[in-house]
Amino acid sequence: MAIPSSNPEREAMIILGLDASTPKGSVALLDGERIIAESVTSSTFSDQFLVMVDEVLKGMDGGLEKVDGFCVTTGPGSFTGLRVGVSLIKGLVLATEKPFWGINTLDAYANLVGLVSKPICPVLDARKKEVYTARFKYIDGHLARETQDRAVSPQELCALTQEPTIFLGGGLEPYGEFLSSQLGDRFIDQAPVKNQTVAASAAQLAFKQGAGPCFDLDALTIHYVRKSEAELNRKINQEVVEHGHQSRFA
Repeated sequence: MAIPSSNPEREAMIILGLDASTPKGSVALLDGERIIAESVTSSTFSDQFLVMVDEVLKGMDGGLEKVDGFCVTTGPGSFTGLRVGVSLIKGLVLATEKPFWGINTLDAYANLVGLVSKPICPVLDARKKEVYTARFKYIDGHLARETQDRAVSPQELCALTQEPTIFLGGGLEPYGEFLSSQLGDRFIDQAPVKNQTVAASAAQLAFKQGAGPCFDLDALTIHYVRKSEAELNRKINQEVVEHGHQSRFA
């Protein structure tokens, strides 16, 4: 599946992008693919992101009224962060009646890597000794997906990596050393990565999308990849109750 590439005929738009899917959240303001301003935080509190929105807008005449659309990373990533980010963008869309885009977090990370011949593998910490990941590759100069998103253990990721691959993302902090030791020359963490935030990368992908923005907020959903702890506990409890009933009447 191809990731949107540049469209030189597309009229420039002012897009405000937000990424709260990882511990290092970011907000960016772009004019087309050109970055106007960026802000970074390690907080997942919504009020901090509102401050960051104000920061990136303060240098632009007209402020929020001049924004043509919004984009937000929709996962995978931190469940709490994703909910904060999506809720904030929904609020801005309702307040301004402007369109929006939802951008896959791993797509945004992969887009940070410049044109390379080797596969690209973003890695995000999924907790529970797992990582969120997918594999991408440039084909005829365009970034394309080779796999769907998945949550796997670092050991499983090593087994899936059969050739030299570029790794990036916050999941390298807890697991980079392990991946490097197990993969050897198949592990590459030195690559031409763009010096910009994930929010900016997401906004660039939003601008490139040929289908255009969306106006239906019901379509802005979170891509969790796996169930939350609460959902898993509910499922376990339900199974216990069902099996209990079955054993009583068996």
